[in-house]
Amino acid sequence: MAVQLRLNVDQISAAIMLLSKTEKRELQQRLPTLIGIDQDALEDLGWLHLAETSFAFWADAEEDIYNDLISPVGAQPKA
Repeated sequence: MAVQLRLNVDQISAAIMLLSKTEKRELQQRLPTLIGIDQDALEDLGWLHLAETSFAFWADAEEDIYNDLISPVGAQPKA
């Protein structure tokens, strides 16, 4: 006899909130496998996240004056 458990996202979220820190850490480790994310994709996301911080020096308000020099992709040239 097979029993099928069907929970919605809110019910799953509530159950996760009741877990201990240790159980949450274990779930965090298992979750990519459970939702079908392969390890290569997960590693790629990690590298992208790390690389993102290396471009922080471009977030300079003084450099914003140059934003108008380049047209957005797909924009029509001004006549």
